[in-house]
Amino acid sequence: MKPFLGAESTIRVGVEIVLESESVGGERGVVFEDDGDTGYFYARDFSKPSPSVVDALHVYDVAAVTDAERPSKVKIIWSRDFMVAALLINQRPHVVFNFAKRCGYAMKPFPEPSENSCWTHEVIHSDLISLFHG
Repeated sequence: MKPFLGAESTIRVGVEIVLESESVGGERGVVFEDDGDTGYFYARDFSKPSPSVVDALHVYDVAAVTDAERPSKVKIIWSRDFMVAALLINQRPHVVFNFAKRCGYAMKPFPEPSENSCWTHEVIHSDLISLFHG
């Protein structure tokens, strides 16, 4: 089943941007942020009295991106049930948040969730990657 496009933008790595998307019902959301030094993807829970970031995963360090001067297409996509959100950069999944499992997936899942977090992190696997091709 084709995923739902939540947001998209053409960016230059290292140029500050915030790209947000939320589920159709508004219960959850995600945010991609490049602050000029690093890129992060955040999971948000709006069902709590004080909406908060419930998880975060590092996407890149600007200094380590070899082709930062080239434009990149960033997309936030959701599963049709809005329980899974993914950050794609140039069609490649970098981070996936599964809200049902409370798990964040990335090639190098950093940083570790805080001690009081109910979220876990795992390395993104080929089954997840294959969902976003085609």
